[in-house]
Amino acid sequence: MKKYIKLLNLVLFAVAGILSCKKTAPGFLSDNVRYSADPLVVNQGVFLISNGIIPDNSTPPFKITLLNVRNMTTGAREETFFKEYDVPVWKTAYDPITDTTLDLINKKRAFEKKVPFSVLEKSGQFLFTQATENVPPGQYLIDIKIENPHGTKTYMGVCKVILNPIVQYEYVNTPYFIALPANSETGIRFAYDDQWIDADKGQSTTITLNIKRVAASPNQIVLKVLDKNGAVFPGAALERRPSGNSFLKTLSTFAYKTTVTDTAVLYDYAQTRFPDVYWDSQSNGLNCYYRIYDKYIASIDTADSKNWNPPGQIPYGTWNKQPVKLNIRFNTKINQPGKYIYELRLKATKK
Repeated sequence: MKKYIKLLNLVLFAVAGILSCKKTAPGFLSDNVRYSADPLVVNQGVFLISNGIIPDNSTPPFKITLLNVRNMTTGAREETFFKEYDVPVWKTAYDPITDTTLDLINKKRAFEKKVPFSVLEKSGQFLFTQATENVPPGQYLIDIKIENPHGTKTYMGVCKVILNPIVQYEYVNTPYFIALPANSETGIRFAYDDQWIDADKGQSTTITLNIKRVAASPNQIVLKVLDKNGAVFPGAALERRPSGNSFLKTLSTFAYKTTVTDTAVLYDYAQTRFPDVYWDSQSNGLNCYYRIYDKYIASIDTADSKNWNPPGQIPYGTWNKQPVKLNIRFNTKINQPGKYIYELRLKATKK
């Protein structure tokens, strides 16, 4: 009897194994199709392709259609997702090294009508274009329809999308200057060399860099340098910083055109991100180095080290024992096209 029971158990075990290995029937369409990134976080104005659907054993081929994008707050359809906008596109790849004139740049680019958001039919990937800058930031629910040989199903709110306002610009590091004797490359050490900084504000104890987007076009940075009292340095005062037999990078390295005026230096750029990502991997990355020579500097400020307590009020004094020059460094990224004012305020006094 035990022999037959044992045999029966073996048969049942084999049958269970066969059933467990049974393949999903062709044409199966699951109720649990989903996306791996949920919510999916997207920044306005930035091109992005997401991962496709997780089909939960549903069998291809799929035909995936976008039905709706609904505002999570109001429940209403967000019509701006379905309108077409002019978006700049590159017909051939932009080369920041060789595309050094506006004529060369314009031969490579054009404007095309694009919607901010679409869904790729076979994979279900979400495609966001630069046209999302026309869509209000917020949280949205995506409704899609999927068809396969089995039939059709609708998936309401299959994924939440968080559209964040574009970060127009970023401080990669905090700007600063170092004072040097006019005939030397050795810095004069003051208390503020401790480099108290606030990276989010572009502020150190020697410099504050304020950035403001003032227009949607042209793509240009206007760099102004002011002393502690608000007096403006001429654009010609901002010279390249020597490094051996060459010079370190300035914004001019990244721009296709540089114009020097009595009150500023203007840098025209081709596209965002600016500087181009090409420069991230190059020597010194995106750091910009400038020098202001002693003929423009009447005095510099010192700090009272005994009362050094940044970021609180710092007692400053004036030091003018000998002629000095300034070495300046800053590092920024522009993410949204347009015209920007860079106002660099120094703890120095123009002659």
